Amino acid sequence: MKVICTGTSGSGKLEYLKGALATSEALGKKVHLFNVGDLMFKKADELESPTSPEKILDLSPSTLRSLRAAVFEEILKKAEKVENCIISTHGCFRWKNYLMPAFDVHYLNELKPDLYVTIIDSILNVSKRLDESPVWRGRLSLKDILIWRDEEIFVTKMMASYQRKPHYVVAVGQPASTVYNLMFRPEVPKIYLSFPITLMHNDAVKMQEVREFRDRLREHFEVFDPLAVEDTELSYGVGKDESKSYNLSEIGPEFAITPSDRGEIADQTVIRDYMLIDQSDMVVVYYPTDKTSPGVLCEIIYGSTNNKEVYAIFKERVSPFLKFHCTKVFADQESFFDYLRQTGKMPAK
Repeated sequence: MKVICTGTSGSGKLEYLKGALATSEALGKKVHLFNVGDLMFKKADELESPTSPEKILDLSPSTLRSLRAAVFEEILKKAEKVENCIISTHGCFRWKNYLMPAFDVHYLNELKPDLYVTIIDSILNVSKRLDESPVWRGRLSLKDILIWRDEEIFVTKMMASYQRKPHYVVAVGQPASTVYNLMFRPEVPKIYLSFPITLMHNDAVKMQEVREFRDRLREHFEVFDPLAVEDTELSYGVGKDESKSYNLSEIGPEFAITPSDRGEIADQTVIRDYMLIDQSDMVVVYYPTDKTSPGVLCEIIYGSTNNKEVYAIFKERVSPFLKFHCTKVFADQESFFDYLRQTGKMPAK
C-alpha cells in the first residue's frame, strides 16, 4: 500500500502522520514514512550543495526539479522493499505571490500510489504554525493561506483523478485511526456527520451530545466531522459585527480579518463540507433542536441528490423540509442503531 500525502506548510501534516503511523503500528501494520522535504535537504548535503529552508524555494526551477528527481529515485528503490509506505510531499507551493509545482508526474506514474490524502487544518492554526517558522513568518496573508489550502486540495485531487485513484481530505482534528482505516480497512463505511453547528455553537450541553453520538458512530464507522476544521468562528466574525474589519490578536497571530475574508472562509467551509459528503458513503444527521438550520438542509439535499443515503435523527419537531430528502428518519439514537443492526449496515467493531 502506497499513499501520497500532501498538505501545505503549517498544516500540521507531519505531526498528524507520525500519530497515524504509531496508531497503525499499534494495530499491527508497519508503515514507513518518506518525508520529501527532509530528504531533499539531506540529498543537497550529499551532493555538496547544501541549502536551507529559507533558500530552497529560491533555487532555480531546474535545480529544484533535479533535486526532487534524485530524492524520488531513492524513494522508488526503498518503497519496493517495504510493504506499506506514505510519501509526504506538497502538491504545490505558494511562494512570493506565485504558484510553484511540487511534484513530477513521471514519478507519480512510477510510484503507482494506491491512495491520495490531503491533510488540512483551520486557517487560524495554520497561521499560528507559519508565524513560528522563520521561513514563513510574515509571508502569507490570511487570504494567501486560504488560497493555498484550496490549491493544495485541488492539485492533489487532479493527481488522483489522473491516476484514477481515491482522494480524501483529512483534517488534523480527525482521529489518527482515520489514515489507518483509509489504508487498511477501505470496506468500513464512511459517514459525514451533519448537525446544526451555528444554532448550537454556544450550547455546550447539546454540542457534547453530538460529540458522544459521533464517538458512538466511530466504534463502527469512519466518521468525517465538519468541526475537525474549526473555521466556523472566523466565518461568523467571532461574535462581532460582521460588517467591520477587526484584529484577531486576542485569539491568534496579528492579522486583520475583513468582511470579504469572512465571506471567502464561509464559501470554502461550504465547499469543503460538500467534499466530505462526496468522500462518504452516507450522511447521518443528528438534530437535537427544533430550530431550522439552512446548512443542514443544504447538506441533506446535497447528499440525497448525489447518490448518498441520508439518515436523520430528529429529537424535536422540525420543518418537513428537513425530512423531505432523507432516506429514513428516526426519533432517537437507539432506533437508528437498531435499524443499522437489523439491516446489516453496521459492520463489526
